[in-house]
Amino acid sequence: MLASSKQVRTTTCACSTQTQQRSRLYGGVTGKYARSSGKSAFAGVALNTTASNGSMRHRMAQWLENRASIDVPVPLETCWVLWEDRERIPQWMPWIKSVKVQPNDTRMSKWTLSTTQFGRDWEFSWLARNLQPIKNQKIHWVSEPGSTSLPGIEVANRGQIRFVRKGPKACNVTLTISYEVPNALVPFANALTPVVEGILSQDMQRFKSYAEVYTAGNNAKAVPSAGASASPSAAAAPKK
Repeated sequence: MLASSKQVRTTTCACSTQTQQRSRLYGGVTGKYARSSGKSAFAGVALNTTASNGSMRHRMAQWLENRASIDVPVPLETCWVLWEDRERIPQWMPWIKSVKVQPNDTRMSKWTLSTTQFGRDWEFSWLARNLQPIKNQKIHWVSEPGSTSLPGIEVANRGQIRFVRKGPKACNVTLTISYEVPNALVPFANALTPVVEGILSQDMQRFKSYAEVYTAGNNAKAVPSAGASASPSAAAAPKK
């Protein structure tokens, strides 16, 4: 038995309505569900869909930034040298237990974090890869996927140091730390931002003190003592 034209029109409208609803559901603002290079755009939020072990995962997340800046009465080149030596970083960032440059690839370094939070001790490590620096302007790095020592937990993070010259013997140094947080934890992470930036500000104060002591020590080595400067003259004086 053939369907009437009215039934056909009704069925077509119902299908069209369902298609529009799916489009709104899966496309959000963009109006469509798109996949490219292992990542999907869902309601305007980037989703990682491929884990390091090849399994599929859908995790809505955002990158959050924390920043601290300080003026340092030390030549920019000196500050650059100190930050470029990654293994020195725990000297002014005590919550970073160690940074070990990997001998087989000096672009890679193993970072170990150690802290006490929420009534318990936390320690874990990850590998970071140094990106191409801009000499005397920017040093930056990014964590390697799948390198976190905590089983089943991926702590994606990245960091950068920017240097701005303020004079021949002064500069500004800005540290930015970014990390990926699941959307469900974003409100909690945002509430912790003042605490994290307070910690980073203390780190930068320690860096300033470290750089000042380092520079003073180098200057002292470069200037000969009064006794040392008198020795050549005494040696050159004629004997009586």
